[in-house]
Amino acid sequence: MNRQPDLAPLPPAGRTFVAGFESTYLPMWRVDELDTTGHAAHPQRDIDEVLAAGVRHLRYPLRWQLINPAPGGFDWAETDRALGHLRERGAVPVVDLVHHTTYPDWLTDGFRDRRFAGAYTAYAEAVAQRYPWLPAYTLFNEPFATLFLAGHEALWPPYDRGVAGFTRLLRSVLPAVTEAARCWEELLPGARHVWVDTGEHHSGTGPGEAHARMANDRRHVVLDLVLGHDLDPCRPFLSQLIAAGGEPLLDLPPVRVDVLGLDYYCHSEWFYDETGARAPSPRPVGLAAILQQYGDRYGLPMLLTETNIRGLPSDRASWLRYTLEQCELALARGVPLHGYCWFPQVDSCDWDSLLARPAGRVDPVGVAGHGRGGSRRESTFTRVWRAAAAGAPVRDLPAYRFQDPCRDQLAGFAPAMAHWPWQEPPPEDRVPSVHVALETKEPVVIDVPADPDLVVLSHLRWVWVWQRPQQLVSRLARARAERGARTWFVEEPVSGDVPAPRLRREDHGDVVRVWLVVPRAEGRPEFLCFDDPAADDYGRLLADMLAGEGRPAAPDVWLYTPMAVEAARALRPGRVIYDVMDDLSSFVGASAGMRRRQGELLRTADIVFTGGRSLHQSVAGRRTHEVHCFPSGVDTAHFTRARGARRRHERPVAGYVGVIDERLDLELLRGLSRELPDWTIRMVGPVTKIDPDSVPRAANLDYAGLTRYDDLPGELAGFDVALMPFALNEATRSISPTKTLEYLVAGLPVVSTRVPDVVADYGDVVHFADTPAEFAEACRQVVLHSQADRDRNLRPIRHRQEWDVIAGSMAALIDKIEPVPQSAPAGESTG
Repeated sequence: MNRQPDLAPLPPAGRTFVAGFESTYLPMWRVDELDTTGHAAHPQRDIDEVLAAGVRHLRYPLRWQLINPAPGGFDWAETDRALGHLRERGAVPVVDLVHHTTYPDWLTDGFRDRRFAGAYTAYAEAVAQRYPWLPAYTLFNEPFATLFLAGHEALWPPYDRGVAGFTRLLRSVLPAVTEAARCWEELLPGARHVWVDTGEHHSGTGPGEAHARMANDRRHVVLDLVLGHDLDPCRPFLSQLIAAGGEPLLDLPPVRVDVLGLDYYCHSEWFYDETGARAPSPRPVGLAAILQQYGDRYGLPMLLTETNIRGLPSDRASWLRYTLEQCELALARGVPLHGYCWFPQVDSCDWDSLLARPAGRVDPVGVAGHGRGGSRRESTFTRVWRAAAAGAPVRDLPAYRFQDPCRDQLAGFAPAMAHWPWQEPPPEDRVPSVHVALETKEPVVIDVPADPDLVVLSHLRWVWVWQRPQQLVSRLARARAERGARTWFVEEPVSGDVPAPRLRREDHGDVVRVWLVVPRAEGRPEFLCFDDPAADDYGRLLADMLAGEGRPAAPDVWLYTPMAVEAARALRPGRVIYDVMDDLSSFVGASAGMRRRQGELLRTADIVFTGGRSLHQSVAGRRTHEVHCFPSGVDTAHFTRARGARRRHERPVAGYVGVIDERLDLELLRGLSRELPDWTIRMVGPVTKIDPDSVPRAANLDYAGLTRYDDLPGELAGFDVALMPFALNEATRSISPTKTLEYLVAGLPVVSTRVPDVVADYGDVVHFADTPAEFAEACRQVVLHSQADRDRNLRPIRHRQEWDVIAGSMAALIDKIEPVPQSAPAGESTG
């Protein structure tokens, strides 16, 4: 290793302790971990407790969403107080400008928002100008991990997928980070730039070896791009990134990094073989080896910037001993390690769902726990951490035996701890294992649910726009859960980094979201259809999953797409329900296979529902029994909230809420923006299935991006007129737009093109127009119309089309059908 520079006021090489407070903002929920953990309410108390333990260095988060609540506007009150106290007490903060998804609400498409780069660099520069005394900084925490989860795995906003999605986010974020780095180097030349990201290692055997090589290359790609380090286009993962449009990233101006911070957890080590992927690895190389690998590659001073384990206080004490011992081992090997950070200082919340649901569930990972009334609770681990922070040798720290589930989770790490003087955990930390007998001489009585499970096979994703499937399935799932049944919402497969097809799942209240990930292959797209050859085993894997969960046979299977008939058949359903919400065979790119399977499903389903009168007429010509028309409904209580949230604005607003795809008349929209130059045209929803560059752009056209269903009433409250500018083509011939009723219940006048179902069902309450000039004139006129008159005409329609009423009526019709389990598919044993 080369001789390292003086990093003062950061610590010299050694095991100096660093503390850290976590702040991750969840933009879909508008919840911040700093509030959930209680630190935002008592920052000085928490900081003083760290300083009292003799720890001066702290990783400290800034809350961009509070500092920059509106474009161009800054509010420094909270940050001034927190950083002022740190400075006054002689602390050494390493400020963290963006921690995971901590960005302002007005960046509605998150890291993919066209405004992100300009907004981020303006924010970064403003922070540097206001706090020129700052000694150290992290411009963007864990850029690889954050953008991978948000852009590759679709776990965080903006929910992009695959290498292409990851590349899109890198192209949006990394140039902005390099510009911010240049700015900080110029404005704060003496401050230290601490680059923080995950410290990973991947290994494998057999078919998993190639994937491990790719993942070991992938772990370095973001830092390599900003340093201009080893950008060989033939590298395993870098080549994929370039092929996905990442070549401009090879020319980023190099960033100065003073310290490399690595975040290491037991699940930072992955193992792959013929059975799939798992973490923690059963064969970990250990923290010391990983520190040495990164040190050899980059030659930079390093910090261990995060580690913890979810477990009892005694488990955390032993993990601290292990990681601290590994740090000392790395130092003995010449690794330039400058400090150790157990992260976070206070138990975090909701990481059990990867921050998908802000329910306030405490993660037992911190130095201190949550006490009553916002106080802090000390534990065995608190005392061990204090002793270690004060310099206690590793040999003097307790070696408590790990308890379940940590004991099983860390089995691969046991050889590295074989020399320890193990002892039992303190009595207050002992939790007896619960052993479940798997064999019994008495017959086991299983409560069979009153309803069978419901498996929904859908071409739409649960976490996307809230539409007819989500409205109905959430209500049906709630009713079935009360009677012991479960509901599974199964989505189309996707390509991903797996050695073999694997099911993934997420809990969403009464609904379990399920999707299949298949291995990437040349020419294979990111998003696949149910009938893709790579997904041939989807149905079998679903059946095996349900059997493994101990679920009853013969579930009800509800389809939204005919392309899932083979998967449905593999489940041997008791009843098959087909809800025809769209004529998918008329969509752009629909295959002959779609039409063939639709005919098959219309013949074989036990019951068919249709989403509007035009669809019903089409279906009734091919099926005469058990076919029922249920046009889309409305949640009146939800959308009525818009009426009470009306707000004044400078210009009139005509708005649209929904998916922006081939069903919209983009030329009509372009013309309308020209006809209404003194209005704002606000489009709320994601652009999909069309080229984003094809949507019209104008000074008065505002694209808000995907908005949570819970926030839609607030959006509608800002409209004066609601728009339905649908193209009149094959894709819209049979639609019955859900938004019609939502707009009307929100109290808005509606201007629409002449969609047949809208004309037939809402001719008395919706205003129709055909050209941009007619749309513009209609907008000017309908704002003067009487809301009372609209409500009076709407009243007879609204009640029968409440989603609760529709779901209840559908359930009653299904209950009348006697379940008849299908036989096993040909060639499959029934024994």
